[in-house]
Parts: sequence; structure tokens; C-alpha cells
Amino acid sequence: MRTLHLVPLLIPTIMLSACGGSDNSAPPHSEPAVGLVNIAISDSPMSQVSKVELVLDKLIMTDEHGTVHQHDMAQHRFNLLDFQGMQSHNVISNLELPAGHYHDVHFSLINGDQSEGCAIENGQGRQPLIVEDNHLPLHDFRLSEHENLFLTMEIGLYQSMHFSDNQYHLNHDGIYSVDKREMGHLIGEMDPQWIADCETAHADKVPLGGQFYHMAYLYQNSLANLTQMADMSPARNDGKFSPVTVAPLHQDMNGDWSFAMGYLPAGDYRVAYTCLGHLDDPATDDLSQGTFSLFEDAGSVTVDDNGQETRHQCGNGHGGHGGHG
Repeated sequence: MRTLHLVPLLIPTIMLSACGGSDNSAPPHSEPAVGLVNIAISDSPMSQVSKVELVLDKLIMTDEHGTVHQHDMAQHRFNLLDFQGMQSHNVISNLELPAGHYHDVHFSLINGDQSEGCAIENGQGRQPLIVEDNHLPLHDFRLSEHENLFLTMEIGLYQSMHFSDNQYHLNHDGIYSVDKREMGHLIGEMDPQWIADCETAHADKVPLGGQFYHMAYLYQNSLANLTQMADMSPARNDGKFSPVTVAPLHQDMNGDWSFAMGYLPAGDYRVAYTCLGHLDDPATDDLSQGTFSLFEDAGSVTVDDNGQETRHQCGNGHGGHGGHG
């Protein structure tokens, strides 16, 4: 019987801030146009893991002239679980760069197969974390004179982290970057009746320990209904679409269920709910195998830009009391 090791997972965030410009006609002794780069990282919690430690080695990027720029991170070490949701950890402040276009931007890492490299801690102690190609990629960006540019790199570990060959692996699946001016945050209220109905309908699938994994799944709004929505899986050929991102639901002291998804590209989305998050292994197609299913279509939502928070009510939200259907 397959044991799923990763539910719920973290969503680290990397933000770039920069300003600068260029003028090829400037006199030879004029000061070069430069930009300032600031980077922060945040995450959300991860089941059965008490620590997720990344060790950054260098920030590396190539400019439009082919010159490679490197910034030594001095093996900057931090625990992602200390910076959840929309909180962030600054790893670079006011890094000065020449203005221009940059590509092949990434953080190189001290990989988990090296002493004191990236690692996780769980009930079995400290375990190495192996990162794909030993780096975290960021998309191309341009610094213009007098511009402040903020970029966010999201790492959805529901999609990117898995356990195989007795090791934790972090792949580049589920990683994307977005300009702060073009992104927002989504806060969702979940109907408590959906929670109860899903647990009742799937009583035979309750995980070890008796606690279901309640999850919100986010899809592009072009999908019409649940039949087009798939689980997290590396590749699909059935015409269904995997989620843009996923987030765990949390119950507060009042008994209300909510979820938060940070740093989303502004636009139209569709939300779905399930209590079977423990059965969605990102390395396999659990939907086609029949082990995993979504329970409710929570409808469409538009995420606003400029870092705004958008609130969405799933079903009757915190006031839900009707039956399933």
C-alpha cells in the first residue's frame, strides 16, 4: 500500500525589487545606470515535517551582453516553515545591478547530498533534500531607469516535492514568477457543511490517525466544471487540467475553515474542494487510478492585482449549514 509522505506542502515565495536604466549615449565618465534587487521568501506549512531548510549558495544571472553576474549568498540558511502564507524572509537587500535585461536567473543551492546542505526534518530526524539541477529558477526580468521592480517566485511544493528512493526531492514543477504589480492574494471561506459531507462520503478513505486532509484546489477559470479538473500529477493525456496551485484548509478557534493562496497572477480562476488531499501524490495520476477525487466546485473568483487581497466564499462560507448538492 502506498504511503503518501507529503501533505500539505509549502509554497516558498521569492520577490525581486529593482530600479535602474541605461543610456548608450552617456558620456564615458558618467555614472552607469544601476538597479537595486531585494529578495524575500515565504511558505505555508507541511504535514509530518518540522523543518524545511534551504541553503542558498549564489544568485546567478546573465545580462543582455552575455555577462554573467553572481552574488555570493554566503550559504544563507533558513527554515521555510518559519515564514508562512503571506509572510516573507528577506535574503537579499539592495543588491546593485546594472540596468538592462537579465535571463537564466536562478539561485544555486548547497544540495542535500552534501554535508550541511538542503534538508528536511521529520519524525525520523534530519533527511537530505535533493533539488533538481541544484538550483531554483526565476524568469527573465528587465531593470529600467528609475523603476522599482518587484518579482515573486512561487514554489508550490504540493506539485514540486515528492519522496522516492528513500529521499526527498524538489523538482521545478509548480514554480512560477510574477510581477508584484500583476499579482494578488486569495483568502477563501469554506462551507462547513461541505467539510462534514465530504468526510461522511469518504469515511472508508480516512487516513491513518483519523484526520482528513481538507484542501482547496485552484484552476484556470476556462474549466467549466469538476469533470475537467485533475489532481496534481507530472503529465496528463486525458484532456483534464492539473491545478495552478493548492492550499490546505485551516480551522480556527471558532470552528471556521479557511485557506490562503498568496502571490497569484491577477486574473480569473475557479476553486474546488476535497477532503482527500492525503490521496493526491504529486508524482502519480491518482485521479485516473480512482483513489483521489474532488468533492465540490466552489465557483469562479477574480484575483485583483497590485498585491491586493481578494476574498472568496465557497458555498455558504463560514455560515454554511445546508446539505451537499
